[in-house]
Amino acid sequence: MRAALYIGATGMKALGDGMNVVTNNLANVSTIGYKSQDIQFADIWYAQQANIGDWWKAQQNSCVALGQKGEGVYVDDVRTIFQQGSFESSNTVTDLAINGTGYFQVRDEQGRDFYTRAGDFRCDNEGVLRTPDGLAVMGYRMNADGSQGELAQITLDKSTTMEASATTSLSMRFNVGQSVDYSSSESNPYFSLLQHYTAGATPPLADTTHGYSESLTLYDATGAAREATIYFDGAPSQGHEGSVVEYVITTDSGENGAAVPVMAGTLSFNANGQLQDMSAYTPNGTGLNDQGFVDLSAWSAAPLSSDGLPLMNAFDSTISVDLGVHATGEWSGSGTAADVGTNAQSLLSMGNSAVVSVDATTNYVAETPVTYQFSQNGYPEGQLNGINITADGKVVGSFSNSENQDLWQIPVCRFTSEYNLRREGNNLFSSTPDCGQMVMGVAGTENFGKIASYNIEQSNVDMAAEMVDMIITQRGFQSNSKVVTTADEMLKKAMELKR
Repeated sequence: MRAALYIGATGMKALGDGMNVVTNNLANVSTIGYKSQDIQFADIWYAQQANIGDWWKAQQNSCVALGQKGEGVYVDDVRTIFQQGSFESSNTVTDLAINGTGYFQVRDEQGRDFYTRAGDFRCDNEGVLRTPDGLAVMGYRMNADGSQGELAQITLDKSTTMEASATTSLSMRFNVGQSVDYSSSESNPYFSLLQHYTAGATPPLADTTHGYSESLTLYDATGAAREATIYFDGAPSQGHEGSVVEYVITTDSGENGAAVPVMAGTLSFNANGQLQDMSAYTPNGTGLNDQGFVDLSAWSAAPLSSDGLPLMNAFDSTISVDLGVHATGEWSGSGTAADVGTNAQSLLSMGNSAVVSVDATTNYVAETPVTYQFSQNGYPEGQLNGINITADGKVVGSFSNSENQDLWQIPVCRFTSEYNLRREGNNLFSSTPDCGQMVMGVAGTENFGKIASYNIEQSNVDMAAEMVDMIITQRGFQSNSKVVTTADEMLKKAMELKR
């Protein structure tokens, strides 16, 4: 009977602890990122029953005859259930949730690291991204060249600027629509448009010298917008199945912003008006003589980029020009523009190494000339306007110059055994030696969950299941308390028999 008192007491104690777990789960049913707990019970050691009879020795193949008496119950473990919680959308970009495995790393003022699934982060007055309790969210700073820097407190300062970048790449697609040669020349028909350039004139190429022109905006190293123009005119096509168009590119890089030619050449089209080849010449120095007129002997083959695109110099920068064709080798032919004369075969050519894009510049002469694509990679200085956070954890800044730049990489942390994380309260976990190695990785890659911006992970507590557990726990506790009172009554009766 004394054992019954003890066993009933162990049941009451264990089930009381179980009620604490159920109560804590229900109390945190709305806690952001909360992971519910599950209590595990185990039976206490067993006492072997004495005087079980001599017949046990005759039952060599049976264990049924072994008598044991249980000594009660105890709490074996309180486990964390790491099941994914549901998402609740918000209107704040720094509300983050992890869909899958992983944790955010946060750091306190003492330099101690903690881990959390609660991503309700906000920036303080210094721009540091923090939890509601002031712990800083950790991430990798992204360098301007796109490489990953050191791990640091994520700081989103609204005064952040993007440095200006000079134009180094120019891509254009046109339907030039040229069949008339407006600026013809008997001696240099493929550079007649270039020879009509007049230094100091506004414009330097009169409207009567070409059939089509398009203004372009490029940027120098200071971020200043600079003017450029590309001109097109027909050229002789003798010995060519299709058509030939000459072009000239000018920029305002001359004295007092005067337009100067920086590239000239030809585009060769097949009978259907599709681009097949091109030539490109750039000046040595200004490419002009003392009178300010073009000196064709000072124009030679434009160098090619690693991508096989012709390069021109403007605003102290080297700019690749993409009209829809590039070379996989070197130029075919050599010499200066003055060496071409009337022989089209002397023009530079990409030859068999020419690779034409499907959207390359065309010369459909029945159509109106039109620009259908223009892009360049330069931009002025910009101020940070806002941020966006991608599924792989990149914090992307949008700037007033209409450019985007990766500012930070938010890593996702995982452990060999997350079941051994220590709960620290305030939605935080800390690592223990039993967690194994902590690994930081990129969200969305193998074994790392994706990051969802404008979302908060809710508690994963199942209220219906907890209510059922509460009822079962209450009934078990009540039954064990009845055992204790009943055993007590039995002991009293036994004591009365003695008296």
